[in-house]
Amino acid sequence: MSAFEPVHEAFQAYCDADPTYSAQLAVHVGADRVVDCTGGGAMVPDSLLPVYSSSKGATAVVVALLVQRGQLDLDATVASYWPEFARAGKGSVTVRQLLSHQAGLVGVDGGFTWDELLAHAPLAERLAAQRPFWHPGQAFLYHALTIGTLADELVRRIDGRTVGEALRDDVTAMRGIEVWMGTPSSEDHRVVEAQPPSVDELTAFLAESPGALGGGDDITSQSLPPGNPMEILSRVNDVQLRRVGPPAAGALASARGLASLYASLRHEIGGQPRVLTDDTIAQMSQIQVSGIELGTGLEARFGVIFQAPCSPRWPFGTVRAFGHDGAGGSLAFCDPTHDLAFGYTVQRLPLPGGMDARAVELARVVRQCLR
Repeated sequence: MSAFEPVHEAFQAYCDADPTYSAQLAVHVGADRVVDCTGGGAMVPDSLLPVYSSSKGATAVVVALLVQRGQLDLDATVASYWPEFARAGKGSVTVRQLLSHQAGLVGVDGGFTWDELLAHAPLAERLAAQRPFWHPGQAFLYHALTIGTLADELVRRIDGRTVGEALRDDVTAMRGIEVWMGTPSSEDHRVVEAQPPSVDELTAFLAESPGALGGGDDITSQSLPPGNPMEILSRVNDVQLRRVGPPAAGALASARGLASLYASLRHEIGGQPRVLTDDTIAQMSQIQVSGIELGTGLEARFGVIFQAPCSPRWPFGTVRAFGHDGAGGSLAFCDPTHDLAFGYTVQRLPLPGGMDARAVELARVVRQCLR
């Protein structure tokens, strides 16, 4: 019997308990894939799903490569790479602050549209001109979509490519890793669309937990384009968004791809050398902010773009773990303590969104198997 049989049993139990459950799970220990589970619906191991904000982990890898090559200094000012960013009192904002949700640029005055997000330049220009919503470095709040635009503009200024192009050219294509940020039409036959909750489910949830999905006029409402929660959660199925692949939330991936991506940071995958050094990983995963987010009252913890575990909200690994979840329930991370890389996708969004509790439990079972 495999040492990881309890993981397979736990995954199968979820499939048996819920006929609507459709998910993938992949786990690497070192360079070796030790768990590979698929179940439910039309899902197969190489199905590609929208992974919402798990995209940010892939974006962080591209940024990490610039840091590793000496092209990007986390403690330099953003304006030293992007001069227009110095407007509206932002001349002293550092890259480290920008990429750890401290810059006060969760949105722009008057809001922004999906078209601006997908076109990139219009939103990047507005963010460069925007006065921060708080004094940078004095508080933090999750920049749900704008952190992708901000990181992408930095990468373009330094490297000349988009985040998606750099990810493909420098990391995924040569290693056969199925994480796409800008998914070509040739892969459409493998796409399994995300399933947001039904209108009835969403209505019942919001009746019990008003405000749980944002909205209103407070600072958190600035972080997303206007629209009702169903429209926003369904947007990842839009073909134009799939083609563009906004770095904050536009990637498509399989669980195998997510796990392989995180495994490749520390190990040879696909005959190619590891992507990052231990020093680069330490710089990117070191906790930059920890505590209660401005405006949400929720505890959060971030490195440079990467999420870090915190209980009870994000209990996905040990103190050295780093990765990112997605609103649709996906979860992907590396945990150097156990030499573990984990990827999980799920088709049906679990309310209120964010990492699926089943993924957290599966990760716990994996760690138990390693003891």
